[in-house]
Amino acid sequence: MQVKENLLKNFRIKALSPPSGLKPYINSYYVYENLAEPFRNNFFRALPNGRVELFFLFHGSQIVFQDKKHKQRLSAFLAGIFELSYPMKIRIETNGKKFTAISIIFTHMGVNQLLGINLYELTNRVVETDQFTDINRQYETISKVEEEKHLFGHLNTFFLNQLNMNNNHTQSIIPILNHLEKMTGFLSVGRLAHEFQISYKSLYRLFVDEMGISPKMYLKIHRFNRACYLLDSGAKPNITEIVYECGYHDQPHFIHEFKSIMKESPRHYLRSDRGKFYFNRPYAL
Repeated sequence: MQVKENLLKNFRIKALSPPSGLKPYINSYYVYENLAEPFRNNFFRALPNGRVELFFLFHGSQIVFQDKKHKQRLSAFLAGIFELSYPMKIRIETNGKKFTAISIIFTHMGVNQLLGINLYELTNRVVETDQFTDINRQYETISKVEEEKHLFGHLNTFFLNQLNMNNNHTQSIIPILNHLEKMTGFLSVGRLAHEFQISYKSLYRLFVDEMGISPKMYLKIHRFNRACYLLDSGAKPNITEIVYECGYHDQPHFIHEFKSIMKESPRHYLRSDRGKFYFNRPYAL
């Protein structure tokens, strides 16, 4: 299992790759742990990364989700793909100083095959795992496991069993989403429709029906996340290369879109004292 680790102000985030049999279905595992200081009681926005995620929090910690109408506290939940404009704020609450959590980021096919869920069922939603008996039982089991390697051994066994037991369908939009991951140059709904030889209207209907989100919004999420990853991956990011690699029309397009989401330019954000902002997604404070 490959491991990548980052430290940020006494906070550890570690990425672990799944075993080969699960790689088509799980993008990555993440471990989160504060090493010294308790979390401050501040809200922030975890911007969408275009993936469905499963979160387990331990030691009595919870995440508070708040939008204009609702507030909920959860320790185990599935988070779907959110639109960039969705007004969700997040706060971490700990039982004392200790905070430990893990997340599983699924591929789109993994949502279908491991969870038995269609993508649109989770779009713009956070769902408590008590609605999913097998997942909730697994959370109860690993909450009692102390060693990290045994914890992920339990998870790998669980998901491999799910894969062998389930005979779930794969949504017809999955090949389009997989192809999009490999595309470079200017990305548009028209180009995607042309490459798959379907009409713009048919592609739009497919995204709305199978993902619960428009193709234009999904492309915006996809471009923005790829850009944030590249901005964070080097000491001196090349904006021109980022514009091409991420599918923006030109540099003004990229800067305008970044500012509309983060409320500041990419260069100003990188110069700020907030430091690195992309581990598995960008964050807005």
